[in-house]
Formats: sequence, C-alpha cells, structure tokens
Amino acid sequence: MKLKSATEETIESIEGEFRADRNMLRIIANIISSSDESLHSLKVNMYLNMYDVNSLISDIAILTSDNKVIRINGMDLDATGVLDFESIKARGEHISTLLKDLEREGVYDLRSFVPIRRNDETIAFLYGTTTPEDIMNAWAPEIYDGHATVSVIERSSGVFLIDAAGRVGKNLNDVEINVSEISVDDNLKNSILSGRSGYAIGKDASTGIIKYYCFLPMNLADWEMVVSVPEDDVYAQMQPLSRALNYYLLVAAVIFIAYFLFILKITSGSLEGIERRANVDALTGLQNRNRYEYFCEHLQQGTDGLACIYFDVNGLHDINNNLGHLAGDNMLKTIAKAICEEFGESNTYRIGGDEFVAFRYDRNEDMVRKDMEKVEKTISDAGYHVACGLSMATPDRKLAVVIKEAEEEMYESKRKYYESIGKEMRG
Repeated sequence: MKLKSATEETIESIEGEFRADRNMLRIIANIISSSDESLHSLKVNMYLNMYDVNSLISDIAILTSDNKVIRINGMDLDATGVLDFESIKARGEHISTLLKDLEREGVYDLRSFVPIRRNDETIAFLYGTTTPEDIMNAWAPEIYDGHATVSVIERSSGVFLIDAAGRVGKNLNDVEINVSEISVDDNLKNSILSGRSGYAIGKDASTGIIKYYCFLPMNLADWEMVVSVPEDDVYAQMQPLSRALNYYLLVAAVIFIAYFLFILKITSGSLEGIERRANVDALTGLQNRNRYEYFCEHLQQGTDGLACIYFDVNGLHDINNNLGHLAGDNMLKTIAKAICEEFGESNTYRIGGDEFVAFRYDRNEDMVRKDMEKVEKTISDAGYHVACGLSMATPDRKLAVVIKEAEEEMYESKRKYYESIGKEMRG
C-alpha cells in the first residue's frame, strides 16, 4: 500500500538523520572524554567545530553540571529553568521532548544528548539542537504530490513534536477525529499512544475533511509517525491506476499462456541469477546489506573464534568531488577486492556506501589483527586509505555487541587518521 510505504520511507529518512548525527556526537563526546582539557578550553572548542552542522542539527553545545551551556561561539548561557543536568543525567543518552529555546522566545527545540564522562563519572552532556521546522525542511514530503500531512507524536505525553499542519506542542487528545474505520481493535488515539501499527479513515472535526491515516511506531525515543492524506487525493491517484488496470485485464488473457510457458522454461540457473541480484552488490560484487542482515539475524549469539572486522573508507567524498564518481567507484572496487581476497567472498559484505564488514572464523585476535593490517597495507599501497576496527566474539555475547565494538574501534581509527592529516573528519 502506497501510504504505508511512504510512511516507512519517512520514518527511515528522519531516523537515519538522527542516527548519523548521534554517531557524530558520540565521536566528539568520546574525544572530549578522553582528553584532560577544560571544557572551556580552545581545544575543546576545536573539537566542537569538527561537527558538520547540517540541515537537521543547527547547533551543538555542552551542558555542564551547574546548568551552564558552553557554545562554539563563546557566548555561554545559563540554562537554569530550561535544562536540568541532574534530570538529564538520570536519563543518559537520549533525545528530548520539546524544550524552550535558550534564546528565541516562543521557539521550542528537540535536543539529542550524549554524555561526556571522565573517571567513570558523567561530568557534562554534549547535545545537538534542532527544531520541528528544521526536520520538516530537511525531509520535504512528496507523498501524494505534497498533499499528505506528516506528524510525529510523543506517545508518553501525546504531544505533537513534528507536524506539517502547525500543531507542534499541542496534544493529540485535543484533536478531534471522527473515525469511521480502523484496522486495529482499538480507537485511533489509543492505538497511536500505545505504539501500534495500522490504518484508519476519519473526518478531521476542525476542517471537515475525510482523511486516510497510517500510523507506525518509530525507533527514536517513544515516537509515533502518523501520515494522513485527504480522501480526494487518494482517489485522484487511483483513477489512472483504474484505467491501467482495465487495460491490463484486456491484454492479460492474451499473454497468460505465453507467460505461463515462459515461467516453465526458467532454469535453476536463472533462479540463481535472480537470487544473486537480490543479495549481491552490483558495483563491488560483494554480498550486500540484505545478506548481511540475514547473517546477523540467524547468528544472534557469537561463537568462539568468530571475529568481526569493520572497514570504513576515508576520502571517498573528496575523490567524488574532485575526480568524479567514476574515480570513487574505482576506489570502492579496489578496496572491496582487497578485503574479499583476504577474508573470502562468503564472509565479506558491503553494508553501506563506504562501509564494509568481514568475518573470520577459528583464528585468535592477534592473527586476525595481522590479517586486517595486511588488508590495510594492500589498500594503502593502491593509494587509498581505510579506517579499521576489530572485535572477537565469545559464546555468551550477542553478535550485535561484537559488531558495535568493531565499529567503535573503526571510528577511533578514523578520528586519528583525520587528526594526523589535519582535516575535519568526514565520511
């Protein structure tokens, strides 16, 4: 169903933005945590400037234990009454509900908090700030030619955190929707506030417009995505589909026998080709993210001797910008070949644009680290560079933990590389 697919794409887009920003905040927080510099020092300010402010996060700052905010521009603020260090510390790393902006009257922000720890104690929080308007501008919905309304509701409070209809800060209980049909055994508001998935048809009491609703839970905090489309726009898009369906029915009888005979002639080799296209990365020939997620799902527990090696390409962005995407593609193919030759085609995956993961069995950590360094040198000899991370599994550790540790070591390697060449860290 198009409405559900569009809602899922919207969730993936917004969550992807927040995940990327949170990863960058974690890296910077780890750098600050590992240094003995004062939080007010120029060096810490330099670390803050490593962050690439984008269309989603408009600013980053540090909240200290006395509720003071250290900012990049040096104009520190007193956040008392808006931000409370102790209550934030009790929650740890999280994304906040709507909170007052520290400078602009009548503006409310969302903040992503990451702890800064020294000597096993949280001494401050690094946070990124965004507004609901920034999020909507970063993802301009084109669902039903822009006629859909995208909303994000905080389930614990019922407050609209993001809303294309201008209801940010209002409560769901104050919005009257007369529901005529719903796909779950509950009313619409309870379904949204309890984190359920489903569809509904209802009339918005404030506008009198009948709308089709799709509601799905998000993985961020306790948020629920709701996308609604006016009935007229739903049927307007169905009219061309109806005409196409009639045409299809007209010709279906003619082609059915030919199609049936074609299906009978499909060989096992062609089936393997279909499977290969679904599971193999077209550029590098490695197994793709589909196969990687399948592997992770079916090996929830680690085993002795299983190693995860995480690779991330350094400099792809610069090569694409300066030499063109063909040069960037050649870089990725060269790096993929080096990893595959060492770890084997069945153990190597391209899981993102410039990210690769490999697994190795029945080797101790020293041996695998030598294997990883061998790959790193092969890539370096070819004129490229990758950041690497390694983690070993044990029978009692879930694979997700092993992969995360390898990824964290990779990020530290990446940070040191960019620090060594005097550049800001990029993908």
